[in-house]
Amino acid sequence: MIRVACIGDSITWGFTLLNPWRQSYPALLQEKLGEGYEVRNFGYNDASARFDADTPYVKKRVYRESLAWNPDIVLLMLGTNDTKTRNWDPDIFRRDYRKIVESYRDLPSHPRVILIAPIRIFLILGKPLLGVHPETMEEGVRPAIREIASETGLQLVDLRDLFIDNQYCRDGVHPQRTGARMLAEAIYSSIQW
Repeated sequence: MIRVACIGDSITWGFTLLNPWRQSYPALLQEKLGEGYEVRNFGYNDASARFDADTPYVKKRVYRESLAWNPDIVLLMLGTNDTKTRNWDPDIFRRDYRKIVESYRDLPSHPRVILIAPIRIFLILGKPLLGVHPETMEEGVRPAIREIASETGLQLVDLRDLFIDNQYCRDGVHPQRTGARMLAEAIYSSIQW
């Protein structure tokens, strides 16, 4: 059985979905992969890569559980909540994101770690909702994740162009049911098992 750990924030967890245990991208990815794979959702709402952010992923139980599970494949999608003004610092983000990457690479299972640059953040009525900022995503987070992927030689899945408007993310951030399915399909096809 190949163990696939989906690491992330509320986009991974499935916030805004009626049934995240069946409709989130990790649940849908499990359907696509089928037997021989076990996909687990280790998403945590509002999680950030930065260790001293308002909700650091590394301080949550799901992080420890994901490490203890010793996965074979890690899909790492963090960064959206790091775009909040109180959380953003480019140097600290890069440092802490790298530490998270290394914590998975150092596991006894020596997993294949795939970095996922998150979907775009959309303005709603001209304003960012939930305190996250599209400019910081495009000018800070996304380039940092690309840089880390290049430096470490890890595969990058960049979801910037998955959605061109908020049609599938009514709050500008979280995919609804169709958007979650598109997200699962994009990740599945990009990583080419």
